[in-house]
Amino acid sequence: MAVTATPVVIFASFYVAWAYTSRAWRKHKNHGVLTRSMSVGVLHGGNLALERLIDYHHARADETSLASAEIELKDLLQEAHPDFKTLQRTVAKLEMSGKEAEAVTILEKALEKAQNENKQHEAYEIQMLREEMLIYKGDFEKALHCKCLDEEDISDARRPLYKAIINVILEQPKEAFSNWEQFNEMRSNFLWPPDQQDAQLYEVIDDFDKFVNVVNLLKRDIQETSKRKNK
Repeated sequence: MAVTATPVVIFASFYVAWAYTSRAWRKHKNHGVLTRSMSVGVLHGGNLALERLIDYHHARADETSLASAEIELKDLLQEAHPDFKTLQRTVAKLEMSGKEAEAVTILEKALEKAQNENKQHEAYEIQMLREEMLIYKGDFEKALHCKCLDEEDISDARRPLYKAIINVILEQPKEAFSNWEQFNEMRSNFLWPPDQQDAQLYEVIDDFDKFVNVVNLLKRDIQETSKRKNK
């Protein structure tokens, strides 16, 4: 399986990078829904971007996977030991179907439960999931002041990444650059140098101007989605 899967991964890496250069998928009728998840996926790095791309194409082939994502999220959060990697992909499906507000509501109830039961790690991870959904929802100020972003004793590259994204959106260039630098430093401590097929994706992360460009595309997509919902 690994041999046959490798060309797909290589192709997908170049597809994501090319799409962000050309924005070719804007011709698709659901472009706003796709690009918000993909924007953050690209900013996270190659693996998550590819997962989001694969999930999106699976969802197009089987729309019931999006329709059932809300129930799936609730069920996953009820587990004694939630799988947060699976949860991250599930909340992304809710965003793809335009249900980020529903995701926030579900996650906030789960967060309250985890806090009441003194499950600190679980509460933190749920907050980070909610953080991404708040960004998609356009609640930038609320997202920026979430407690999870101030957990300095936890080494988590998502914290400076989400801060940098929000800083760019709120036009705070100094704070954006500082958090982007911290994100890259933390990421480099945990990841090997990218393979050749991932190089174009990592250019988006390693070059601040390209990072800002992707965030501005994300901001525009969030605004366009909000306008469509408010019509």
